[in-house]
Amino acid sequence: MKVSYILLLVFSGFCFSCQAQQVFTNTDGSVTLLKSQENTNNVFITPSGNVGIGKKNPTDKLEVNGQIHAKSVKVDLKKWADDVFEEGYDLTRLREIEKYINTYGHLPEVPTTEEVLQNGIELGQMNALLLRKIEELTLHLIKKDHQVEKLQEQYNALQLQITRIQESTKG
Repeated sequence: MKVSYILLLVFSGFCFSCQAQQVFTNTDGSVTLLKSQENTNNVFITPSGNVGIGKKNPTDKLEVNGQIHAKSVKVDLKKWADDVFEEGYDLTRLREIEKYINTYGHLPEVPTTEEVLQNGIELGQMNALLLRKIEELTLHLIKKDHQVEKLQEQYNALQLQITRIQESTKG
């Protein structure tokens, strides 16, 4: 509740220059700042301390019904994707990934369009997932690069043999 009152003071301080210098305590114990006919401009603080900007009944600590502009956003995570580089990581073969994509229309572990439209995405989790996919692709590219180098060496050896055979049949 302490946080609610601090937020109330902060938001009220921003309101001194605006026409709607109103703070309302609602019957459910929540507080509404900047009350207007359209709830899109209102700031709501629930008794549990959740804040909604344009969102009357926020269920998270902060919910915004609109665009957020920031210079930086920090997301705390418990897990990151670097386990891809650990010994024994099971890197899915490209053929298996191709079959999965052909069957399901998206990468393994990546949510479908329908899932994203219905549930949204968690930025931290999605960034970790995208990094995992980039790291897996990097490992695939490194493996393919080694294969190409080996094939190039074999090609060069075969070219040398062909040249020697051609020279020996001429003379």
